[in-house]
Amino acid sequence: MERKETKAEPETPKTTIPFKGRRKQIAKKMTQSLYTAPHVTHFDEVDMTELLKVKAQLKRGTDRRPGIQVSVAAFFIKALQLSLQQFPIFNSKLDEEKEEIFLESSYNIGLATGTDEGLIVPVLKNVEKLSLTEIHKQMKALTKKAVENQLSGHDLRGGTFTISNVGPMGSTGATPILNYPEAGLMAFHKTKKMPVVVNDEIVIREMMNVSLTFDHRIADGSQSVAFTNLFIDYIENPYAMLTELI
Repeated sequence: MERKETKAEPETPKTTIPFKGRRKQIAKKMTQSLYTAPHVTHFDEVDMTELLKVKAQLKRGTDRRPGIQVSVAAFFIKALQLSLQQFPIFNSKLDEEKEEIFLESSYNIGLATGTDEGLIVPVLKNVEKLSLTEIHKQMKALTKKAVENQLSGHDLRGGTFTISNVGPMGSTGATPILNYPEAGLMAFHKTKKMPVVVNDEIVIREMMNVSLTFDHRIADGSQSVAFTNLFIDYIENPYAMLTELI
């Protein structure tokens, strides 16, 4: 019986992306974090209505005072710093060899920033010494440097807690990986108008989801709830932050 020759299928061209440089560094650090620290993520929601009113009032200014531009993220960072002062366990690092949890004395907030080359985390240092406007200006400057690949080593070192502001991209929830060896990371998601019950009446409020990922070796669930509740209280009652700044 005569055998028919089978024609070899033409090879399909393959598209590849180099797995090196920053992308490989990110992968290595993420893997280290995920397989070293047992991650737990706590979810909650925040009523942003009053904070957005304050932000708008500052921007409008008055006849005697020019408007002030302060981003929502600047309020988040200040509220986090004040909350971390009450819950320093989330502003800490675990040294397993020494069997010690080191409580950081400064509040250096990492800003998870997406760039063309991948995720990078510049650090806004000594937030406890900065006003809202200073936080806003320094945060914008760091983000700009990150996007333009102009960050120095100093800009990337010394973080004690990280934030991920993914709301502008439309995110409604996530379980981020910790920026190891930090103990906590808070992500802010999309703000949207929703009907909620206030004083037994249905009203429209600006609501946002928030997620706190933490190292369960260092902190427990009850602490994460209490910490998140305090942060929410500052955001929902923004004038309460003023009493901490006097």
